[in-house]
Amino acid sequence: MDGVLTRTPTGRPRAAAVGAILILCLVAAPLISLFPVALWEVTQGLVLDGLGLEAMLIAPVAVGGMLLMFLASASWLRWARVTHPASCAALVTGTALATPVVMGFLAPALRPFPGGLYVNSAVVSALAATVAMGVCVLFSRRAGRRQPGVLPGVAVAAAALLVLPLASEHMRDRSTEQRSLAQIQDFGYPIAVLDHPSWVPVRVHEVHGGLRITYTSGQDLDDPDGTGDPGTSGPGAAPATGDDILPALPAPVTAGAAGPGVGSENPEEVRPGTLHVLSWTPERMAEGIRSGCDFPGVECSEADSFVVVHRGMGGQAGARLSEVRAQLGDDIIASVHPVGAISPDLLFAVAQTLRVERPGERGLLAESILHS
Repeated sequence: MDGVLTRTPTGRPRAAAVGAILILCLVAAPLISLFPVALWEVTQGLVLDGLGLEAMLIAPVAVGGMLLMFLASASWLRWARVTHPASCAALVTGTALATPVVMGFLAPALRPFPGGLYVNSAVVSALAATVAMGVCVLFSRRAGRRQPGVLPGVAVAAAALLVLPLASEHMRDRSTEQRSLAQIQDFGYPIAVLDHPSWVPVRVHEVHGGLRITYTSGQDLDDPDGTGDPGTSGPGAAPATGDDILPALPAPVTAGAAGPGVGSENPEEVRPGTLHVLSWTPERMAEGIRSGCDFPGVECSEADSFVVVHRGMGGQAGARLSEVRAQLGDDIIASVHPVGAISPDLLFAVAQTLRVERPGERGLLAESILHS
C-alpha cells in the first residue's frame, strides 16, 4: 500500500493534502458528530409523541445522511490528492459517528469539557480523528514498498473508543468523591459517627432530614478477641481490644422483637453487615426524638436513653426493627438504621457507640470515606 499523503518531487508531503486532512478532522468531524445526537433526540421526540411507526422513517434518513457525509469527505480528500481518499474518509467519518454513540450510551459520565453531549462529542471526535490520521501520516513516512495505509489510524480510533467507557467510570468515581467531600464539609450541623474500630464509613448522602453515612463492618463483631480485620471506624480509631466488646441488649428490647427480615432467632448466626447513621438537621430535631411515632404501623419504645422504632403491623412481635435513635446532646439527635439482616442485639449495641464528631474530624472522616 502507498502512503496516505502525496509528495512533491523533493519528497516532502504536499501542503494541500495535509491541510485537507486537518480541515476534515478539526472542522468536518465535529459537525459529523452532531448528526447521530440530533437524530437520537428527534427519534425520542417522535416516540414520546406517540409516533412510533413514523419514527421508523428515521432509518433511511440516517443511512442517507451517513452515506452523504462519507461521499463528501472522500470527494474533499480526492480533490486534495490524498492517496487513499475513500479509506481516510471512512476512518474520519466512522470515528466522528461512533464517538457520540459511545459517549451517550457507554460513557455517559465522560464530560471532560464544559457543555453537554453536543460539545463534548464534537471536541472528542475532533481529537480522536486528528490523532488517528496523524498516526497514519507518521507511519506513511517509513521507507519501503509496503505501507500500512490507514490501518494504524483504525487501531488508534478503536483504542480511543474502547478507552472512553473506562475514562467515564473514572470520572464518575472522581465526581462521587468530590460530592461526598462537599456534603461532609458543607453540612452545617453536628455529625454523629460510630466510635468503634469494626465499622468503616464507605458512603455519605445528604437526604431529607439529615446527613446519612453508610458503614460496613470491617470484622466480625461477635468475635470477642477482636482477631478479625479491625478496619477503621473513622479518624483515630484504635485497634480492637477486649474493652471493645459491645454491651448486651437491654431488657426492654429482645431479639424476637425485630420481627421477620431483621436478624434471626439465633443472633450468633447473624454476621455484621451494613447500616446507616443519620445525623438529624435542626428542622427534624424540632419534631422531637419520637418524631413519627404516632403514625399508623409505627411503634416506639424507650430503652435506657434510646428510642427503638418498629415499623409494621401486629405490634413489636410482628413488626420490623427499623431504627434506634439516640439523644447525643441537648440539641443533637442521631439514628442507626439497619440494611439487610442485622441482629437486634448488634444494632442496639452499635447505637451505644455513637458520639458527636470532634473538632477538625470532618476532614479525616471524608478521607476515610474516599479511601474506603
